[in-house]
Amino acid sequence: MDARIVEFVEKTAQNIVGLDVALFFQANPRTFDTAAGVALRTHRGIDEVSAALTRLAGDGILEGFQRGDGKYICYAIPSDPRVWNVLCLLSEAYLDRLEDRKEIIRLLMRKPKAADVPVAAKDDVSAVEKGAGQ
Repeated sequence: MDARIVEFVEKTAQNIVGLDVALFFQANPRTFDTAAGVALRTHRGIDEVSAALTRLAGDGILEGFQRGDGKYICYAIPSDPRVWNVLCLLSEAYLDRLEDRKEIIRLLMRKPKAADVPVAAKDDVSAVEKGAGQ
């Protein structure tokens, strides 16, 4: 798989929602929408989509445009052909090549996240650590 795809998946997409949002913009390149609009169109939660859009914009994959005196941020693909090329490479790998799709999913699943640990499990670990010191 192309190194640019691996870097994009690990650094920018980071999770399945980030991947879905990137693929959404590749499939709909003229989209100019808010986080709420993208969440509605991708059937994802607005908080997850907002985080993904922020990462994508921070890495230059999307541009954010303030509207309504700063009340809203609308996102769109920039006119940079390098961005379009990366999104097309990602789409081809994920949608057209089964082995690349499996590898992309593996990359996303390999990444541990503290936010994914249930609150009760965090509390259990803290209680065990406190008990070990007594």
